[in-house]
Amino acid sequence: MASGRVPGEIGVTEFIYLTLYRLRVLDDEEKKRWFRSWREIRNQLPKGMKIVTEASSAFGTEYTGFTIYEGPLDKFKELVDVIEKYSKSFVEKSLTIIGTKGLSLPTAEFQKILEGRPVD
Repeated sequence: MASGRVPGEIGVTEFIYLTLYRLRVLDDEEKKRWFRSWREIRNQLPKGMKIVTEASSAFGTEYTGFTIYEGPLDKFKELVDVIEKYSKSFVEKSLTIIGTKGLSLPTAEFQKILEGRPVD
């Protein structure tokens, strides 16, 4: 699947992933390493995934920034693996919200993800 679309009886479902994160306090050298790690994340996105928005602030929340990705649901686990590989020493907390663009019907794929997740 090359895009974030899942065909359905009525049109297609496009998946969006809003990932909020809180960086731990970083010194100057750690900030440089964080920016290098973030560059690696951007360069190693799974095929079909793209970054829609990068924000270095998440005003009104406990998070220090967020990223919005778009892509196939079946590539989400691979995306998470890339993010964790390059950010785990910098991020102290994160939250991902998965949604769909536009009007869509629920899919069985959401149920598979929810059944395999620990309770937040």
